[in-house]
Amino acid sequence: MELGLFQTDALVEKLAKAFYRLQGYVVRDNYRMQDSTHPAEKACVAMALVAIEEVEFELAGNDDEEVITWQQGQPLSDDRQYFFCKYEEFALTLLTSPAINTTRVEVYLGNTRLYVSEKEITQEEATEELQDFLSTLVAQLQTLSRIQF
Repeated sequence: MELGLFQTDALVEKLAKAFYRLQGYVVRDNYRMQDSTHPAEKACVAMALVAIEEVEFELAGNDDEEVITWQQGQPLSDDRQYFFCKYEEFALTLLTSPAINTTRVEVYLGNTRLYVSEKEITQEEATEELQDFLSTLVAQLQTLSRIQF
């Protein structure tokens, strides 16, 4: 089991405040421990992150790890291969043209295209670039999850 970004963020805050309370300190309810620069508060956030990682690691186990693989679709022509992945609301497509050594990758969330890349690279290199993009996207969404009024 892995928590979503918003769930993890809320849990980090809750645990960090609990660890801080155990040390005899109190902060207001709307205070963000993750934004703190105070060493004791930063330590509580670090402890919360370690606690969450340890629990997720114990619950996950290597046998439960989900692997998403490209599925081969109907070729578009003799020299153009089509692959796809679907995971919940995400759809990924990969189109190769060996004749011109080009690979195109697209990522959709519902009907919205989030990513397009078309380069002279292999399928494996395109997949690695896609993984890098998605990892960066996750990190940026984590930051955006801190929006407040």
